[in-house]
Amino acid sequence: MKYSFAIDDVSKGQRLVILTCAAFLLVCFGFSYHLANTSLEPIPAFLPFYGGIVVLTDLLTAYLLAAQFRITRLLPLLALSGAYLYSGLIVIPQLLLFPGVVASAGILGAGPQSAIWLWVLWHGGFPFLVLLFALIQGFAPTRLCSRASVWTWMAGGLGLVLALVAGAIMLVTRGHDLLLPLVEGGNFALLAHSAPGQAVVLLNALALVAVALVTRGRSLAGAGLILALLASFLDVSLTLESQARFSLGWYVARVNSMVAASSVLLVFLYEVTWLYLRVTDLNESLSRMAFVDDLTRLANRRQFNERLAAEWARAQRAGQSLGLVMIDVDFFKKYNDAYGHPAGDECLRQVARAMEGAIRRPADLAARYGGEEFVLVLPDTGPEGALHVANAVGEAVRQLGLRHEAGTGLGVVTISLGVAATVPHADLSPETLKSAADQALYAAKEQGRNRAVLGLPLPSPVAVPSPPKGQKATTPLTGKLTPAGRGH
Repeated sequence: MKYSFAIDDVSKGQRLVILTCAAFLLVCFGFSYHLANTSLEPIPAFLPFYGGIVVLTDLLTAYLLAAQFRITRLLPLLALSGAYLYSGLIVIPQLLLFPGVVASAGILGAGPQSAIWLWVLWHGGFPFLVLLFALIQGFAPTRLCSRASVWTWMAGGLGLVLALVAGAIMLVTRGHDLLLPLVEGGNFALLAHSAPGQAVVLLNALALVAVALVTRGRSLAGAGLILALLASFLDVSLTLESQARFSLGWYVARVNSMVAASSVLLVFLYEVTWLYLRVTDLNESLSRMAFVDDLTRLANRRQFNERLAAEWARAQRAGQSLGLVMIDVDFFKKYNDAYGHPAGDECLRQVARAMEGAIRRPADLAARYGGEEFVLVLPDTGPEGALHVANAVGEAVRQLGLRHEAGTGLGVVTISLGVAATVPHADLSPETLKSAADQALYAAKEQGRNRAVLGLPLPSPVAVPSPPKGQKATTPLTGKLTPAGRGH
C-alpha cells in the first residue's frame, strides 16, 4: 500500500538514517534510565515550548495524512490521521491542567489528579488509535471508501476524535474525585506501579510491534512511524522511571515525546521536497519533449515558430536584420531507398550535428522543420552574413563524407539552402521571411542542388507621402482621417 507522497521503498541510505536515529535514542535511553531520578535545574519555559512543538507537529502530520486520505481514499490513512489529531489536540488541555504552566493549580476546574490522568489518556489513546491503523492496514490495506463518501468519512473521523478529547477532559475535570490517585506531592511514583501506568507502557509496546510487523519498514513513511512509536515507548518508560518533574529522565522523556511527534512529519517534508524536485524534472522533460525533436535533438517546428516570432518582434523593435535559412537534404528519398530507414535516421542525426557545429553564436537556432528539412534562425544577421553561415553549414555537411551514390554526383550527402534576410517592419511578417527563404531554397534545387542561394531583397516599408501643408491625410486602406503630420 502507498501511504507516502512519492516514495514507496525506503532506500539503503534512508534506512541507515532511521536506524542511526533509533540507535541514538536507545543509547540516550540506556544512559538516562538508571539516572532518571537525578534532579536537574527547573526550566519553567520548557513545558510550554515542548507542548507547542508537539501540538504543531502532531496537527501538521494529521493534516498531511488527511490530505493523503482525501486523494487515495485509503482508510488506514484516515485512522492514522485520527491518531495524530487526537495527540495534537489533547496536549492543549494537558498543558492547561498542568500545575505551574498557566496557573499554580491548573485551570478548567482541574483537581490534583487531572493532569496526570490526562497524560495517561494521551499516551494510552495515541497508541490505541495507532493499533486501529495497524489492524486496518493488516487486514484491509487497500480498503477504499467511495469518492462520494470521502468527506463523510473525514467528518466522522474528526467528530470521533473531538468526542474522545472532550470526553477525556470531562472525565479528568468533572470526575476528578473518582480518579485513582497517581501523583502525590508532585511525585508520580504511584503511576509507575499502577495499572494505568502499566497499561500505557503495554499499549505503546503493542503499537510498536504491530506497526513493525504490518509495515516491515519497507516504506519511508512506515520506517518513520516505527521510529515515532519507539520514541513514544521510550518516553513513557522514562516518565514512569523518573517519577518527578525536572529530573534527568523527565527531560529526556520530553525530548523523546518531541521526536515521536515530529518523525513522520519530517518524513513527509522530505518526501514533499523530493516530490517537488521530481515534478520539476518531469516538467523539464515534458518541456524538452514539447520543444525538441526526438530524432535529431534539435529544436522542433513548434519551438522554431515561437522563436522566429520572438526574434522578429525583437529585431523590429531594435531595427536589426533577421536572417533565415531553409535547408533540404538532397535526394533524401533515394538515400532511404538505397540504404534503409535506420541509415536515413542516422544521416539526419549527423546532418543536425554538423549544422549545430557550424553555427557559432548562442542566439542562433537550428531546428528540424519536418522530414529532411531544417531551418536556421539567425538574429542580427544581414543577407551577406546569412549567406556566409549557409555556405559554412553546407561545407560542414559535405565534410561528413556520408556515402550517397544516388545524390548530386559527389558521392556524399549534400544539402541545398535558401537564404533570406530583412529588417522587420510593419508591412512584413515572419511568414513573408519564411516564404522568401523557401523560394530561395527552390531556386537552389533548380540550379542543381548542393548550394546556397540568396533570395531577392524583401520590400522596404511603404512610404506614405506627406500631404500639402494645411491638408489632412487619409490612410490607403480605410480612408479614415488622421491628423496632419502623423505617420502609419
